Amino acid sequence: MAFVVLAVSCQKDEKPEAPELPPLSSLEMEFVDFVNPKSVNATESYQNRNLAVLHVAFWNTVVFVHMAVPVAAFREAFNHQPVLQGDGRWLWTYTVGVAQANYTARLYATAGGVFTQWEMYLSKTGPGAFTDFLWYSGQSHIGNTQGSWTLFKSPAEAVPFIDIDWYRNSNGTRGITYTNVVPGGPENGGFISHKITNDTPYDAAYEIYNKGQDNHVEIRWSRLTKAGQIKDPKFFGNEQFHCWDSTGADTDCP
Repeated sequence: MAFVVLAVSCQKDEKPEAPELPPLSSLEMEFVDFVNPKSVNATESYQNRNLAVLHVAFWNTVVFVHMAVPVAAFREAFNHQPVLQGDGRWLWTYTVGVAQANYTARLYATAGGVFTQWEMYLSKTGPGAFTDFLWYSGQSHIGNTQGSWTLFKSPAEAVPFIDIDWYRNSNGTRGITYTNVVPGGPENGGFISHKITNDTPYDAAYEIYNKGQDNHVEIRWSRLTKAGQIKDPKFFGNEQFHCWDSTGADTDCP
């Protein structure tokens, strides 16, 4: 009898654990190696690398313009502790400032099975005010090895905008893909994918599909040496890779 009472008492004292937040890399793609073009001089050409920069810059602009607020709101969640709600969901709530505006964030997590469901609601006061806009939702594996998000365009245009699929492995390899899903949009189906691999000599890659031009671009480079290559059928008129060296200058492919 005493053992039964003790066991029941221990069960009552056990508190459910909050689910772990997905990594920031599940939402935010890396663009650090392709921010600045190389200046052309009289003796060197940087066409190949600068073409890669041009392709990546388009998506970098899309991310900056449309994802600055949702990414900042998610980043801030790591500085707060969630509270268990009466309906079984976990809630992170806090404020975050972005571009001289303040937002109130409510991030909900619903744990069940091997996946956790996520919903991020944002509110804003002042000019352009809105309340409880579901800016993105998604799911993550409880081991944070894979997951997905659906990002909505804006409070003024609450349509699906970008689907995000991501994964990460214990060996450090990882990947993330943004796919345009604007209903009826001319670029619906276009995507950019970024991967970190263990391949040699290039251990990082982008794949970019421009739906309007029906052009599939592949970019590969070394995170250590910064040398790389690009395949752009529309620009070059062929299916071959065109390379640059560690300084960014055009060179023959190995």
